[in-house]
Formats: sequence, structure tokens, C-alpha cells
Amino acid sequence: MATTRTGDTVLDLSTCDAVFLSFDEPNADTHFARVLELLPHAKRVHGVEGFDAAHRQAGELAASDHVITIDADNLLIDDLFFTGTFDVAPRDRGAVFSFSARNVLNALEYGNGGVKIWPREALVTLRSHENAQRREAAVDFCWTTPYFQVNRVLSEVHMTASPFQAFRGGFREGVKFNLAGGILAYEAWPDLSKGEALFQHIGAANLERLRIWCSVGIDAPNGDWAIFGARLGCVMTALENFDHVRVADYGWIETFWQQDVLQNWNDAAARRDKALELGARLNEDLGLKIADLDATASRFIKSTYRPQRAFGMTMTV
Repeated sequence: MATTRTGDTVLDLSTCDAVFLSFDEPNADTHFARVLELLPHAKRVHGVEGFDAAHRQAGELAASDHVITIDADNLLIDDLFFTGTFDVAPRDRGAVFSFSARNVLNALEYGNGGVKIWPREALVTLRSHENAQRREAAVDFCWTTPYFQVNRVLSEVHMTASPFQAFRGGFREGVKFNLAGGILAYEAWPDLSKGEALFQHIGAANLERLRIWCSVGIDAPNGDWAIFGARLGCVMTALENFDHVRVADYGWIETFWQQDVLQNWNDAAARRDKALELGARLNEDLGLKIADLDATASRFIKSTYRPQRAFGMTMTV
């Protein structure tokens, strides 16, 4: 069990249960081997369909008051963190702490896919994604659960090991960056144009992240698939009234990939032409000012980019 001291809560991370969550990621076994080097007691939940179901199972496997979760596309890079302690104020004992991860595709650093510390109770009572009772939780838990972003980078995200993994990751972020508080921009600001609504709704940091997802990473293996996915997800959500909750449906994404994406854009030239078309729509209709970069320019951007940081609690209940 996690240790406590009078007046505050100090988590001894070496005694917190850790659970590795994998579904179909090509690099999952390699990343789990790295987890076991640092956390020999780690458990694994594999092949459980649905974010909510997998996280609930993680909570059921764990016994400690707080639980560390690691997504399968994460490669742990901080050797020291898990041997230390983590101070939590008493009022924040029920919050989730999400640590930044560095995405090797595009150099972004934020909570997407990063290591998280959960109160075990929050895991076993989670109601999000496929089991959401509120629409705001249908795409991400962070809009209905107390949640802190911690800027220490504990891991790298490697999400382009296959074309499908790259497309799926990009598509999800292209959809999700149309949301704040679980609400779509044009629903929150119906009197504004869709471009103005997006800029007003998601804030400068997330707008920057959306632009980078749609522009950077062509130099990475399958990076074109990730950029294509991000652009397609954003166009469908912002401009074509796509039902954004489908992004949490594993079966829907796989069917969409097989029956629509591969059927129409598996050819690299066709995919490139469609990506340019999508980019033009995002620039003309939303004013995103995304860029069509070659590999050299993409590598340069990643070598010089300094991500914006988030601080404190990202939502309150």
C-alpha cells in the first residue's frame, strides 16, 4: 500500500502497483520489457476492448491505493522517477496525475498517452469512453475526472510502428482537438464561424498542438499516415459533422480503416493528394495555417520546437 504521513500524502512509488495497458500495438512487447526493467512487479492488461473496460480491469488487478498506468505505445525513459516518492496534497488525493510524454513523431510533449497515477477507486468506478454516462466523457476521461497535468517527461510515445497505428493515433487527435470540456467548438460557440469557434474554444496551446499534428512528422516511418489521419479527423469533425464519439469505438475505427481509408488512400500518391486537399480545407475554412513539409523541414522543426506547458488542474468537478 502507498505510505502516508500526517498532514499530507506521500506516495512511495516503489510500492504502488503498476499496470501496462496494451491492445494491438506492434511495439507493446518491447515496451513492456522496458517496464519490467524499472517496475518488476508490473502487471499487464492485454486485448481488452475499450478504454473504460481496460482501465477498470487495471484497477481490479491492483491492490495499492494509487495505481500507475502505462500505455503500450509508451517507452519509459526516466530511470529514477519510479524509485522515489510523489507528494500529493490531501485535497488532491482523488485526482489523476498525468505526466507528459514526448511524441517522437512530432516532438509534442503533453499528457496524451503519458504515464498516469490514479487513485485506485477512480479506476474501478470509471465511467468514460464506451461506458460514459455523460457525453463529455465519451472521448476522454479528463473532462469529467479531477486531473492534473505534470510536466515531467517520463516516456516517449512511439505510435507509428504500423500504418494503422499511425493513422489511428493521428485521427484520434485530429478529432479530440476540436473539443474542450468534452464539447465541440461549434456547439459551444454556435454564433461564430467554425474557424472562429475553434480558435475561441480550444485555446492557444491546443491550437498549436493541432497544427503540429497536421503538419509535422513526415520524416518518421508511417508519419504520412499520422498526418493524414489528423487532417482527416479534423476535417470530418470540424466541417462534416462527424459523430466524434465514434473515435472511442475500437471496432468502428478498424472498420473505417479497412473499408474506407485503405480502399481509397492506400496508394501513396493518392494519399498525398488527399492530404493536400484536406490541408487546403483546414486552412481555407478554419484558418489553421498548417504546412506541407518535406522530411528535412520536419526534422528541423522537431529539433528546434519547444512545447508549450500546461500547469495545474485541467478540470474541476
